[in-house]
Amino acid sequence: MIFNLLCAPCFAAIGAIKREMNSPKWTWFAIAYQCGFAWVIAFIVWQVGRLFAGGMNIVGLVLALVMLALLCWQLFKPYQEAQKLTVK
Repeated sequence: MIFNLLCAPCFAAIGAIKREMNSPKWTWFAIAYQCGFAWVIAFIVWQVGRLFAGGMNIVGLVLALVMLALLCWQLFKPYQEAQKLTVK
């Protein structure tokens, strides 16, 4: 259920993404990013759920915790201003 809630949206929304990004490459990147993010979150929830419900897989749990740490690092890393403006 978590994967379905977070994965790529319907075709109408994908069309809007394509129109707003004005590039098929960035549209496919956005869809892949959303699906990848949804899979990682679903995997973390599944592994933590197995920890409480039984049938724990230590390798999967360690992998899930590493993924969770990477997500937290991305969320809380310090913001860095660009030193110079580059415009093409």
